Amino acid sequence: MPIKGALFCRDKSPTSIELDSPIALRDVVGKDRLPAAVVVRAEDLRLFAERPDSFKDRHEKDKRKALSTVLLGQRDRIPFVDTDFSSLGRLKQAIGILFENAKKVGEDGIYVLGVSSDIFLQAWPSAPVRESSSQAASKDNELSRLLPSLPGEEQVSRLFWGDSGADHLVRQLILRAAHTDRNVLIFGETGTGKGVAARIIHSIGRPNKPFVEINCSAIPNELFEAELFGYSPGAFTGARRDGKAGQWEAARDGTLYLDEIGDLSLAHQAKILHTLEEGYIRHLGDVRDIHVSARVIAATNRNLYTMVQSGKFREDLYFRIMEFFIPTPELRDDPKNLALIAQKTWQEITKTDTTLPKEIIDDLYRHRWPGNVRELRSVLGSLNIFFGTTGLRREHLNAVFQHFGLMVGYRRSESEDSEPALLQVDCLRKIRRADEVIHVCEQALKPLANGLPLSAISRDWLGRILLEMHTLMKQRLYFGSQETYLAVSRVEADLEQLLALPPRDESAISVFWRNRLEPDIRHAVVQLFGELEKLRELAGVSSFRESTVG
Repeated sequence: MPIKGALFCRDKSPTSIELDSPIALRDVVGKDRLPAAVVVRAEDLRLFAERPDSFKDRHEKDKRKALSTVLLGQRDRIPFVDTDFSSLGRLKQAIGILFENAKKVGEDGIYVLGVSSDIFLQAWPSAPVRESSSQAASKDNELSRLLPSLPGEEQVSRLFWGDSGADHLVRQLILRAAHTDRNVLIFGETGTGKGVAARIIHSIGRPNKPFVEINCSAIPNELFEAELFGYSPGAFTGARRDGKAGQWEAARDGTLYLDEIGDLSLAHQAKILHTLEEGYIRHLGDVRDIHVSARVIAATNRNLYTMVQSGKFREDLYFRIMEFFIPTPELRDDPKNLALIAQKTWQEITKTDTTLPKEIIDDLYRHRWPGNVRELRSVLGSLNIFFGTTGLRREHLNAVFQHFGLMVGYRRSESEDSEPALLQVDCLRKIRRADEVIHVCEQALKPLANGLPLSAISRDWLGRILLEMHTLMKQRLYFGSQETYLAVSRVEADLEQLLALPPRDESAISVFWRNRLEPDIRHAVVQLFGELEKLRELAGVSSFRESTVG
């Protein structure tokens, strides 16, 4: 769920804000409302503590000290403090004094104050809540904030579950995709509901029409064209005498769903691109063109953007299928959302109205769910098969985890013993992804290294890289050590600052690149390499390579 806060500005009534992540705070507040104080629940301060590169922890406020003494003069980091105000009136009075002293010293900053739940509940209702309070007002989810809601979301929510702002956005995008003929790309990790989203789009937009699904990673390369485009009689050894219509043709004016499109070879990508552009197919061994009108929905759990940069995915096909984009959220992105999805999944599995006990839900929170809802369904399905629906205890769930081997291959970072254990294989994949993004960033910045200005195209690519890094930074636990996480986080912050510099100020951009961004990139590369080596040593290089193929 988003972080809720009450925003206090000089001479203005408090305003409600919501953040997908602490890093979005500056964008949500804006420069025109400084100085500003953001009041949040004290328990939410831990989220700000996870970003020491951007926030300064002033710890618990001494009753003898004023807010100004604790918060002013913290330079480029946003300070936050755990307070002990006994009433809303005292809180407002202290914020007013803070603003007066900030003016005296010429400081226009943002200050985060943690308060008790009672005080927060007094401050929050006094702020005008937006009509769609579930939509997060952050740069990461700006579309969710601005997008007008279409009717029909309640119907979609019966199939695509979730109560978070990200789930709300996906359902609204599904409704819009259903009423357009544009190609759709659905991106998300395995088990995040990509297939569910595709079927909903089809059922709303083209009901009573064929829905044909092809798993691009499950069909051998030599058979893919015959399966997709069909073949004429005698086209190859073993072909049917009467030939066979392809799946694209079978979809007619319905939907062709290309799952795992990122696993296709470049040759097959070229043939799909040709059909999307020309609107016809040709059976293998035939010379006749066959018109096709099926709407194409593609899905992948692979980062096509970085694949384009490395030459593994065609750029023209990438933009062709990206006409309408839907990202499906990971289960771990919003832990509070897990309870809702777990209970719905449990009731669907058991075909009852029973609910999982709190201690089971609490233990489900402790797992990172790399397989998302698909993995959750497997665990809960086994829990039901082994132990039924009554008298469930924590021990039963732990027994299922052990049965699945989920305790095997986990590790704790030596410097972070309090963090949940992580799957080594999942860590390896995430760190490789971060390493790949850092190297793509380095390539896009090559003009600066050569003393040249950044072109508009380079700045556009860097903007896309920054969005990718925002996503990576939400998954701190996968970076292993805090130092590695901070190294990548510094590159993210530097890149954001570089893109904020005026494009014409080439001198300032060059100096910033040379003094800040280039050294931080080098440091991040070294840190990521070290993490990869540690992970390989933990389980053995050969076993890791085998477990991460594909």
